[in-house]
Amino acid sequence: MKKMIAATMAAAMIAVSLVGCGTSGSGTQATKEAGDTQTASNEAASKESVASSDYPAGPVTIVIPYSPGGGSDILTRKIMDYIELPNNAKLVPVNVDGASGYIGCMQTYNSKNDGYTIMAHNPMDVISYTLSGSTDIPLWDKLTNICGIADDFNIFVTNPKTGWKTVEDAVAYINAHPGEVKVGNTGSNNSNMADCLRVLDALKIRDKVTVVPYDGGAENKTALMGNHIQLSVNTCVDIQSAIHSGDHIALMTIGDRRAKALPDVPCTKELGYNIVTTKPRGWYGPAGMDAGQVKVLQEACKKVCDNEQFQKEILELGLEINYVDGTEFHDKTGEWYAQMKPYFEEMQKDAATK
Repeated sequence: MKKMIAATMAAAMIAVSLVGCGTSGSGTQATKEAGDTQTASNEAASKESVASSDYPAGPVTIVIPYSPGGGSDILTRKIMDYIELPNNAKLVPVNVDGASGYIGCMQTYNSKNDGYTIMAHNPMDVISYTLSGSTDIPLWDKLTNICGIADDFNIFVTNPKTGWKTVEDAVAYINAHPGEVKVGNTGSNNSNMADCLRVLDALKIRDKVTVVPYDGGAENKTALMGNHIQLSVNTCVDIQSAIHSGDHIALMTIGDRRAKALPDVPCTKELGYNIVTTKPRGWYGPAGMDAGQVKVLQEACKKVCDNEQFQKEILELGLEINYVDGTEFHDKTGEWYAQMKPYFEEMQKDAATK
């Protein structure tokens, strides 16, 4: 009898246990999953916190993918005069020249993403590496976009010998003398050329002029001063001094606003032309950089950009501060990529037929 009672009680306990498992199993699993998620979140936050407090523990290499003396180089070295990184860490500039910045860009892309190698570059050039076929990697998207820092602008200019004071003057002459006017541009299969072609299309004069590419901004500038060309698309940094001296006449700034260095020159947007690309400068890192490290760099860079004396010095170079965080920097670059893609496809087709 005792054995039968014991057996019955054991069976009842097993049944209760089974019922309990059946009714609360999903809740237990959900609780476990929520706990795992919270643990992962806490671990991520902890890692970011550690990265923020300990980083950088040493010098940070900043790749400048051009030779010394260019816009990106000058801007980077100006930032170095002001920037304050945690732990008294320093930026160490390394110029990696070649292939219009492509070599330095790929070196950064292939670097270890430990936060100790970043890059100062122009996103319009980063876009062009993919659109021109130099690589099939969408570098502008795959690199870590740290922040945008400053803007340069392409300027549509003429020389005093033409007598043109406005865009309308130039267009009227070209329409009356098709095939006579030459337009200079810095580079051939790049974002500068895309800007140039877009402007000529907007003005409806592309088939009435001859576009002449030059290897650099200095050559483009000299050709216009010598009247070998009558119009030119060139950057404000390269030609600001020529504009102020009267050797160049600025007709139009290409962008969504007037350049602060040229406040009297109208921009494409206000003149009704939907060409609003600027020539920004920013910071990138290898893909997958730690979010905490990125935040440290952003905060340090933004503090520099908020400094009024720094802003003044940069404006004297023809640049203007326009700090944006990595997400906005990336998204704006993506918009420009889509706008310029048809023009790069056209340029590649033209090159293939020559």
